[in-house]
Amino acid sequence: MIETMFNLPTKIVAKPGIYLQLPKFLNSDVNTLIITDKGLVKTGIVDKVKNVLIEKKINVEIYSDVKPNPNEEVVNKITTFIKKNSFKQVIALGGGSTIDAAKAACCLSTNEGLLEDYQWNNRSFENLPLPLIAIPTTAGTGSEVTGVAVITSRNIKKGINAKEIFPKIALVDAQLMTSLPPYLTAITGMDALSHAIESYLGLNANPFTDGLAIESIKSISKFLLRAYANGNDLEARHNMAVASTMAGLSMDQAGLGIVHSLASPVCAYLHWSHGLACSILLPYGMKYNLIARRSKMAYIAELMGANVFGLPEREMAQMAVESVLALEEDLNLDKIIEEKIKVKPDLDEFGKNAASMFLIKNNPRQASPQDCSEIFAEIFR
Repeated sequence: MIETMFNLPTKIVAKPGIYLQLPKFLNSDVNTLIITDKGLVKTGIVDKVKNVLIEKKINVEIYSDVKPNPNEEVVNKITTFIKKNSFKQVIALGGGSTIDAAKAACCLSTNEGLLEDYQWNNRSFENLPLPLIAIPTTAGTGSEVTGVAVITSRNIKKGINAKEIFPKIALVDAQLMTSLPPYLTAITGMDALSHAIESYLGLNANPFTDGLAIESIKSISKFLLRAYANGNDLEARHNMAVASTMAGLSMDQAGLGIVHSLASPVCAYLHWSHGLACSILLPYGMKYNLIARRSKMAYIAELMGANVFGLPEREMAQMAVESVLALEEDLNLDKIIEEKIKVKPDLDEFGKNAASMFLIKNNPRQASPQDCSEIFAEIFR
């Protein structure tokens, strides 16, 4: 019998307006740090959350110097700030970059050693991390429920995997996502879709993760365009937020594959945002995996609303790729993608980098450096 496991140490509460109840999830007697980014501060969302804590007389400070695709320097600065000011609990408010940086810093703040010890040398955390509440402001990364912190190092995005990395609590609040601009709504939504599809197709997929991935794919296909068209559509925002978290759960337990492996050199060398990279790479990764997961790909097409009645399975599977491309066109990403791929990277170097990623071992179809280079050649034609 195949062993099937599912583990989730993070408590999840998904409800519009749940941020207003944030104090009840905190220790009111200790110093609290909100980790975020400058862009989110400008939206006023950070002040909204901060004021909820101030009203309950919780001592809170803000650290807002998180950068996209955070590297060791970003994490080390946060860790130093935490230690210097004796913070005892942390709130990560933002997208995946903020949450990942906060997860790593919360662990480093209570453990000896350097980030690279845990990222590259397989050192284990000996002490529990600072309690972390993750509040995502995008429906995309799913980082609020994963036991990995992805930090850029040595020109690749490399994860730190450990049970200590999981946030203690995830508060998924669509009210904090209504101001997200259409473009960011689109690429973060495509990121969530890539998590759901890759984890569904991966070698480590199981009935538990399949259920989450299937529901996520179905929900994203139904609600992403609505959220894109009207950011104040709270029903669409909530369903996208929940779908993103479900995709995060599936991704954490079942793993990812070639799409996210290909994204590593693209983000590191071309400095694309992670969501845009996944938007561009997802249909190519799906096309590559067609022969390995035909029946599942056929079902993805059905979940995405394609008219597959009476078609042979082979054609149904191909329609999954076409459905993703059609969704990207509806999100007006196709023209942006056309501009982004007008570069000539080192295809061999990109292929070697992608094939060296641990994630690629979970891909249903084996992929060599040459295979990855050929996919890049098709993209950057």
